[in-house]
Amino acid sequence: MTQDQRITKGNETKERILAASIRICAEEGIEGLSAKKIADFLGISKSNVFHHFGSVDELLNVMFETILVSLVKPIKSHHGPNLKAFLSFLGESIYSLSEEEKGTYSVLLNFYNFSLYNEKYKAYLLKTKNEVIDAIATQLSRYSSQKRERLLKVSEMIIMTLDGYGLHFLLETDLDNFKEIWTLQVDAWQSLLK
Repeated sequence: MTQDQRITKGNETKERILAASIRICAEEGIEGLSAKKIADFLGISKSNVFHHFGSVDELLNVMFETILVSLVKPIKSHHGPNLKAFLSFLGESIYSLSEEEKGTYSVLLNFYNFSLYNEKYKAYLLKTKNEVIDAIATQLSRYSSQKRERLLKVSEMIIMTLDGYGLHFLLETDLDNFKEIWTLQVDAWQSLLK
């Protein structure tokens, strides 16, 4: 096996470990994650897990960062034609989740709870929250002439609503109801941003 093939195989194993960890945390919570469970789930050795991630704590850090980056990226890159389209996109990002994405979102909610008692994760989560608020406000500025301060406040309202919306969508997936509720929210935010 060439050096490039070993690197590719190692990267694939690292991605599999990360995906398995997300799945385990989605089903059992963050406290349920262990190197043994990951190894058993993937049919690899615990030493292989530790080869790619020095500790379960390091794995949690990478998992947390990966999930949070995946939240910010689509917001920053969205290029809808108008305010309504952008706000609708935000709601759709919750109620159109695949089963795998629902698991990842569940892990994010676990991190929220975990962050209440862990200062390191709390600081990182709040930093990312501010990045998401800033990304939403930047997008809103494309469609609204409101001052930046107001756009930031509305963006914070949006992110708080998305958090609750996502939690309730995980509990009961009445898609038509959630679409209707989100449409009402979109109308309300549009009036705030006129």
